[in-house]
Amino acid sequence: MAIIEMDEMVKAGLARAVELMALAAHNSFRFNDRNTVRIISVGKEEMEQIAEYCFSLGDMSPLAARDGRHLVQLIKEPCALMVIGDKRRSDFNYNCGACGYRTCKELNTAEEVNSLTANGPSCLFKNINLGIAANAAATMAHRLGLHCRVFSTLAFSALALQIITEVDLCVSVSVSAAKKNPYFDRHEFWTKEHWDEIFAKEFPTYHRGFIGAVEE
Repeated sequence: MAIIEMDEMVKAGLARAVELMALAAHNSFRFNDRNTVRIISVGKEEMEQIAEYCFSLGDMSPLAARDGRHLVQLIKEPCALMVIGDKRRSDFNYNCGACGYRTCKELNTAEEVNSLTANGPSCLFKNINLGIAANAAATMAHRLGLHCRVFSTLAFSALALQIITEVDLCVSVSVSAAKKNPYFDRHEFWTKEHWDEIFAKEFPTYHRGFIGAVEE
């Protein structure tokens, strides 16, 4: 009788869990039955690249730097990262005006604006679909007993590094099979004084922004 050790089962189970997360995200509700969301999972090598990129953003986005430093700790134990993205342009023809343009045609022909976090302007319903898919993946992870958190920082870093391509906006779902939940310990990388200093700087201003996407 073959004996399979716990570490091997955890590794295999984590890989299978990510597949089920992708299935849940793929089958989540889409407006007008359009499933244009792109889903990938990334390995340790890509996560190391994302961590390094996030950390390099320290002057622009201290929160991204903190998440990059956290990712370095995450990959020391079994973990995985799913990135979910979509195009910014509308193919719904709702002409709802929520994007700021009167029609979908006006949105689709508008000049593209590139920023740290995404390419815009973007269709509201594309963003909603993306959120639905991420929530479906995270819900599946929770049901499977995985530690889980949704990150924007790791996602826009994957986009900047072209780890995920053919998308304009994206979000990531990080899961871990660590011995304790690692997503409640990110504050350990900042002292209370540094935490207070960063939040005092980031939250009050509408010029620089919480994530640091637009500098003063």
